Order: sequence, then C-alpha cells, then structure tokens
Amino acid sequence: MQVLIAEDKLRETIDRLARQIEETYAGRKLTIIGLLLGSVVFLADLVRRISIPYELEMVSSRQPTGTSGRPGPLVINPDVLAPIVEGRDVLVVDDVFDTGETLWELIPQLDDLGAARVRSVVLLVKQGRRRAPVQPDFKAFDIPDLFVVGYGMDYLGKYRHLPYVAALDPTELAAEAGP
Repeated sequence: MQVLIAEDKLRETIDRLARQIEETYAGRKLTIIGLLLGSVVFLADLVRRISIPYELEMVSSRQPTGTSGRPGPLVINPDVLAPIVEGRDVLVVDDVFDTGETLWELIPQLDDLGAARVRSVVLLVKQGRRRAPVQPDFKAFDIPDLFVVGYGMDYLGKYRHLPYVAALDPTELAAEAGP
C-alpha cells in the first residue's frame, strides 16, 4: 500500500475547499448532498468547516443489480429531496470522480426537482477515466488511475478507517479478493 495523500494535506486542502464554497454560496440558499458511502468522511470534514447556513442530505450510491454485478441506475427519492432542493443551489459531494457517469445521471434528476443550480465537489479526480461530458466544479486532488482506499473509501469493506488516501497495487487487490 502506498500513501498518496497524507492526513495533514487532506486537512489543508479541505480547509481551502470550504473557503471556496463559502465564497461561492455566500447569501444563497444552499443544499449539500453527500453520495454514500465513500464520501462520508470527506463530507463530514468538509461541512464542519463551512460556516454559512446549509441543508444537508445523503443519497445512496448505485448498487450492483442482477447476476452481472454491474451497477444499476442511480435513482433518487424525490419525496425526500424535493423540499430541500427546489429553488436552492445544490452542491453534490462525492469521493472519487472516475468516469463522471454518477454526476451525469444525478444532475438532471436534481434539475428536474427544481434546483436553482447544481454543482459538485469531489475529493479525488482520477486522470484519464472520464467518459461523461461533465467535470466537477470543485476538486481537492488529481490522482493517477489507481485503486484508492482510506479516508472513507474501501476495498471489500476494508480500509475505510485509514486517515489518509492510499493506493493498493494489483497484487494487494488480488490477495484481498482471494481465490
């Protein structure tokens, strides 16, 4: 395991992001929506540093469906989100911007609920992986195309507890997956 982003660097960068978000949304009605489960640690640290008023909600990320194990569509619950999204600026918080498909699916759904404007903030942007025509509005770090764990992100339920972001190499991934 190789440490990519140390705990102190995470803290400094999240402080910077919080200041940018405060400047962007000062005087506006803001709803922050975190994408479960990997963004929880990042979201918690980020919202503790934001001093302007906001509403907060969580959205469950897509789950594998059927026998293929491939993720199903990202569907939000409009009954829960509509009251705190309509007419408000929305900031979606995610852990890793990989292909961009999650934001590409989520943003139109939030627009349909009447959000005034939808933007996103991500902890990590994996280089060379984007497939959807969307970019995060705020980002903490660019990283190479590696499998990352720690700071809320896991592999097979392990490593979420690490206070830093680390990369697992292919041999570690194979060893963890088992036979």
